[in-house]
Amino acid sequence: MKKILLFNFLLISIFNPALAQETYWNIQSKVKTAEKAYSFNDPNYKFLYAISTGFGKSEKLSLANLSKDNVGVAIVLSEPSSGLVVYPAKYTFDNNKINILAVRSKTTEGVTDDMKEYVQKYLYKMEEVGSTKLFRQLLSDTPKTEGIFTQNSSEFIISEPNTLSFVRGDEDWMFVVSIDDKYKTFASPRIIMYAFKINISGRDIFNIKNSVDDMEKRRITRVENEKEEKEKSPLFHDLRTDDIGELLKELVLKEPFKSNQELQRNIEKLDTKITRFNLKEYAPQFNYFLTLDFSTFKKKDEFEKNELLNIQHLSAHALADYYFSQGDYDQAIGFYKKAAFDFPYEVSSGTTFIKDMERIIYDLSKSCYKAGRKDEAYGYLLGLIIDSQNNEALATKDLKSYLLDQKEEKRQFAVDLDSAMKTIKPGKNGYSLTFIFKNKEVFFYPLSAKPIKEYQQQIKNSEIYNYLTQ
Repeated sequence: MKKILLFNFLLISIFNPALAQETYWNIQSKVKTAEKAYSFNDPNYKFLYAISTGFGKSEKLSLANLSKDNVGVAIVLSEPSSGLVVYPAKYTFDNNKINILAVRSKTTEGVTDDMKEYVQKYLYKMEEVGSTKLFRQLLSDTPKTEGIFTQNSSEFIISEPNTLSFVRGDEDWMFVVSIDDKYKTFASPRIIMYAFKINISGRDIFNIKNSVDDMEKRRITRVENEKEEKEKSPLFHDLRTDDIGELLKELVLKEPFKSNQELQRNIEKLDTKITRFNLKEYAPQFNYFLTLDFSTFKKKDEFEKNELLNIQHLSAHALADYYFSQGDYDQAIGFYKKAAFDFPYEVSSGTTFIKDMERIIYDLSKSCYKAGRKDEAYGYLLGLIIDSQNNEALATKDLKSYLLDQKEEKRQFAVDLDSAMKTIKPGKNGYSLTFIFKNKEVFFYPLSAKPIKEYQQQIKNSEIYNYLTQ
């Protein structure tokens, strides 16, 4: 890819000699004049100074960083009467062309509340900017890229329709100064200053007092808060759930779905990135996708996979996570089971399939416990302890916690466990195994098939069994 990029760059340089002659020094006096039009007392002047200083001290940015999409902030230098306003900014590199955009409200040309939140985070708490609504929107936006680029010894030069931009930077920041491409004929051309953070852990040019230690403390707090938030609002297929849109685009190219108008209407409602925070908005669509007849796509043998079937698995799993987040645990249990058995995950990797199933089983244990169905909760955790790829330690920890909370008598629990292990048998789909714990049937998915006696022995060798019988 880099060789292609460099080759195209050489072609651009050859066929755009006028562009190659441009340099920031040609516009420096106009930029400095525009900066001086603003008062030092403007509350945002310090951010303009930081960007201007950063650009002036920087050298030519690496081609690798030039070719990466990014988000940042921008300040427009053509409206001194309105004072300095910091806007969100988006930098897009696609197909060897570039788009640089200062983001404004389409209706007011100003900044919305979402934009203000994003800017505040970017300027004062950079590590939290990813939590803002606008950040997620900027990542999903795909503006048209028309800018062509070349270079001189000091910077890259980007020519977009009506705009000329000069790019410099270092390992931490990318700085851009944009100006009207007809700046030579304008007394006061429009100028926009941009800053894009490249390295999140690098120096903070905007909040000098924001020490690395303070950022790390806030990062740790943020991680802990995110962990708590995910517990309240899980979404196991975090990225894959959003990929459902791409699968649906492929689905509607095929009959009988191609002519299904109701399907088209539901697809149109998936108008933004799907996250744990907006699942509620799309629950009707997920429920609808589960009603579609996919029988023509069912695999002919166990080795044939059809990714389109995951539209229904992802929908069922997302609905289960949604109902869990709403505290409707019985509904969540039903949809977790649908995701496991009615719409199993279509994936060629056995370990990925088991990882998905184990997460379903773990979430079933949490849902059952919160629904007051404690014996089922115990059973699902025991299934993970018997044979789990990744979750034995977590299941052991949770089971011990539940037993203490419920004041269960350990030796009696061991007796019930011994009885349950005698009921292990193959499940109805041929891959899962089931057993009955205190009259409640539960299932588990071993990574590889073994004789039932081995599973019975594995539980006796476990930490939890030793805990119960010591």
